[in-house]
Amino acid sequence: MADAITVDAEPLIAYYWDEPRADDVEAVLDDIERGDVRGWTNTVTCTEVRYVCGRDDPESARQYVSRIRDWFGVVSAEAVWEQAAAYKREHSVALGDAFTLATAVEKDTVAYCGADDDFDDLDVAIRRFREDGV
Repeated sequence: MADAITVDAEPLIAYYWDEPRADDVEAVLDDIERGDVRGWTNTVTCTEVRYVCGRDDPESARQYVSRIRDWFGVVSAEAVWEQAAAYKREHSVALGDAFTLATAVEKDTVAYCGADDDFDDLDVAIRRFREDGV
């Protein structure tokens, strides 16, 4: 595993909902929580996780995002918005993914994501927790 990793919303949401391959995400979160790996995320990812996971239980989602913010270094959208805009413009990626990519570049980490093709053929090191949506 990398010494530092930037986690996208998809793995965090998959872990919350106990989706397929959530056990792989749990292993990464355990490494981050123990301090074996430095974990990064950004405020846009926190926003995505909070609104998606909060659809059924907003309070549980609030607590989950609070834990994420305790485990990870959180990069503000303000700190990486220009790089995120460049990824969005040049690669037509989803806005949240653009912020994950920009955070990975800012912190010189691997981007930890799902099967989303937004992360294909970019200049950022990628690690996927699942392929083809499974």
